[in-house]
Amino acid sequence: MTKIQPGLYARLFPHGGLHFTRPLYALLLVLGLSPAHAAAPEAVSIPAAGWSSSPAPLHAFLFQPEGNGPHPAVVMLHGCSGAYANDGSLNARHRMWGEFLAAQGYVALMLDSFSSRGIKELCTQKFSERSLKEADRRGDSYAALNYLRERSDVIAQRIGLLGWSHGGGVTLDTISHPPRTGTGFSAAISFYPGCSSRAKKPEAFHPYAPLLLLIGEADDWTPAAPCVALTQAVAARGEAMQIVTYPGTYHDFDNPALRAKHVRKDVPNGVNPGQGTTTAPNPEASEDAKRRVSTFFAGHLK
Repeated sequence: MTKIQPGLYARLFPHGGLHFTRPLYALLLVLGLSPAHAAAPEAVSIPAAGWSSSPAPLHAFLFQPEGNGPHPAVVMLHGCSGAYANDGSLNARHRMWGEFLAAQGYVALMLDSFSSRGIKELCTQKFSERSLKEADRRGDSYAALNYLRERSDVIAQRIGLLGWSHGGGVTLDTISHPPRTGTGFSAAISFYPGCSSRAKKPEAFHPYAPLLLLIGEADDWTPAAPCVALTQAVAARGEAMQIVTYPGTYHDFDNPALRAKHVRKDVPNGVNPGQGTTTAPNPEASEDAKRRVSTFFAGHLK
């Protein structure tokens, strides 16, 4: 387990972090800025039949790197709020991460699990009342994996998985359940997932590919302690799972749309049911997370 203390970034990355092939573009993305020339993602349709429970093809957005490829790729999974901002556009976090990954040479696929099912959001619903569970989205992940493997610009055996919150839980579910046929993802990263139920039975959780968790220690929506306990149990068995915790950091810490700490009273779940959950930006943690995502995927997908 790695814990990042405030102010340590300069000592951890004394030379400014990783080298990028498009230095200025990547630097802007690391700072949370979207370059004016960044290409808009392409809207694509993902066949669900045979993989997913979705009654219709899944919507997705494809971020393309420079060059003809083939390139490694990453499937991205949204949280309980869905993939979109209030105006219907792809939200700031997913656009930022899609551009960030594309700048480093990945084909990044932002997958929408809700629209094809007629779902707007799940955050305001109690866990027991949700019509779509994390396990239900596992097939979506593999539908996206199959779609990418059929593309000529993607290296079929170098595809990673990246999810946030509810999508982070889907990432954990997916990476511990191999596909019915063929091979699964080559690596996975989960931002602030819910680990409580899995931590109660760590002997049943076996990631089939290297797995990294990133979470804030102050998270009162999906608490860090169960994720730490789960990671310790899995790592003790010699399986490839690691976690980074950020002190004083809340849920959604990497979301560039957040400007201040906010308590969501409309969320019935969390550490203190009925009292709401906290979201808050942490630029230092977000910057560190970007570099860890870069290093982790580069080590397993390139």
